[in-house]
Amino acid sequence: MVRVSLWLVGETTVNLNLKNKVALVTGGSRGIGKAICLALAADGVRVGVNYVSSKDQAGAVAQEMTKKFGVSAVAVKSDVGKDGAMVPLFDAVERALGPVDILVNNAAHCPSGPISSYTRKAWEQTFSVNVTGAFLASQELIRRLRARKARGKIVNIVCQAAFLGSTSGHLPYDASKGALVSMTRALAREVAAEGINVNAVAPGMVMTEMVAGIWEQKKDFYLSRIPMQRIAAPEEIASVVVFLASDAASFMTGTTLDVTGGLMMR
Repeated sequence: MVRVSLWLVGETTVNLNLKNKVALVTGGSRGIGKAICLALAADGVRVGVNYVSSKDQAGAVAQEMTKKFGVSAVAVKSDVGKDGAMVPLFDAVERALGPVDILVNNAAHCPSGPISSYTRKAWEQTFSVNVTGAFLASQELIRRLRARKARGKIVNIVCQAAFLGSTSGHLPYDASKGALVSMTRALAREVAAEGINVNAVAPGMVMTEMVAGIWEQKKDFYLSRIPMQRIAAPEEIASVVVFLASDAASFMTGTTLDVTGGLMMR
């Protein structure tokens, strides 16, 4: 677990001011999403763990947050790519934990193959989850924040492939993440004056269940592209998300932070 409760800048202590905030993390039952949930909980955030099919895993994440960090947590089933999903999702989290302050748009669909292999349905499903789902979740959070005249944080999980493309063939996913980068900037500009910060994190390769197999097959190739000569642990991505969700990042909006071990260096 990477914990970032307090930062020291010279002789000044910077408190992230996250205790008792409420966060909703889409796709929070495993991988990077799970690490984000746990990292937020470590700093006192009450967390709603959204899932589609991984009920047991999501429930286990919620229980782990409560057991380890003493925070309230709830697992909520909802397919963010489906119409009408957002109001029930937010309602369920808010009934259990209180009004949502932080939204992490992490849920993603990632088909693979050459361009000739994709159907229109596969393309549209990817955008439905990765872009439209993030848009609708952000729209619902902003509506609720405005209703209570509150500040808030939105963190979108994108990918270095939004800028570089994939070497392993994920065209719909890469394109959708590029769209999410653009949406981050556009939305940030629109709501900045209201005290709503919108930022993104662009990971490189991260050691998750999904990556483990291909990593062993092409390890030397991937390492040759990464100056730090390793890939990230999920907790290293989560710590950056926690920073962006905190008061330490209060003057940052419309930014995409690269967490790629030096692969990007933009």
